[in-house]
Amino acid sequence: MFHALLVSFIMTAAGPVETPAPERFIVLSEFQIWADPVGPETYRALNKLYLERGHCHSFNLYRRGKGFDYFIWDQERTKYWVDECVALGAFNVFCMGDDTRTGKGRLFTTEGVNPKLADVLFDTIAYAHQRGLMVSIEPVTLPKVRDEEHFTKWLNAWIGPDVPKARRADIIKLSIEWFGGWQKQPKNMAHELDAFLKACKKVNPEVLVYIDSIGGKWYRPQILHRWLLSEYPGTIVSHYLNTAHVDDFRKMGARNMMVQINPCEAGQGIGCHLFLYFDDTVKSLKDIVKKRVRYVSLAGVNYAYSRRDFDLFLDVIRPHLALASDVEALRGSIAPDEIRQPASKEEVRAEYSKVVPEKKP
Repeated sequence: MFHALLVSFIMTAAGPVETPAPERFIVLSEFQIWADPVGPETYRALNKLYLERGHCHSFNLYRRGKGFDYFIWDQERTKYWVDECVALGAFNVFCMGDDTRTGKGRLFTTEGVNPKLADVLFDTIAYAHQRGLMVSIEPVTLPKVRDEEHFTKWLNAWIGPDVPKARRADIIKLSIEWFGGWQKQPKNMAHELDAFLKACKKVNPEVLVYIDSIGGKWYRPQILHRWLLSEYPGTIVSHYLNTAHVDDFRKMGARNMMVQINPCEAGQGIGCHLFLYFDDTVKSLKDIVKKRVRYVSLAGVNYAYSRRDFDLFLDVIRPHLALASDVEALRGSIAPDEIRQPASKEEVRAEYSKVVPEKKP
């Protein structure tokens, strides 16, 4: 008893022990939607798949029933998701991902913006800007001819000078999946990426491009990454579902790693677009904090969405947010890459000409 009183007296005399404030290092926090499920019939179709296979994905419905008609881009719905993004108070970037095809097609065609969906795209960008968010776009459909000339024409349709600034995207999320990262030998990928990045800088140098490096073999540093980050130092490189790739890329010299988490896809196993994976999402967010990853994306958030659950698991990162207010501030957070073994476009082509293509699971 005397010892306990003595300890209490000493602690009182010394004053309360202050807990250090959490370190704030997360500069970009992205809320990405895909085309919405049309309604209950989409979820019934997904459930049928789940009961048959034990997993389900929006892509699986393309070959069933109404196919693309299971999904929709709708202006009022996208504005609703902008409002949810703001209400959660943990994001500074609203992203429209064109991954899911709809009955009216995708947001983009090989010529530029899909005229049937132009209002959805541009009005949503303008609305998100009004709500104080930066806007990123992940296009899927790219020009058939992937050189600087064709990319310039294509980009002019939606980020060029003829598009009012309020209706232009701030960021392009450029996935190497759409350059053949899964489907074929990507021997020309470095040349095509180089052409895209040069065209984007020419059309609108204010737009920031970050690379979505997907999964599979791309979880490991590739010669493509060594070329990209030596030719374009200071490029944010994102991977999805967990942080397993971060350490290897940092050892390679990459200094601007990003992690994408899909709460509707299990980060540690097989995902289903019927469910929200709370435990996996929390685990991945905790790993992001542990590894001090500065750039974060939550994608497919409009699948199996729950305001309550999102509000709860975002508590993991809220103490660490130092969100950039605009693209200029975001650029100021980017560190120079220090790639130890730079590569050329020609070396990438030579290497990938020998590789057997990896099939998409």
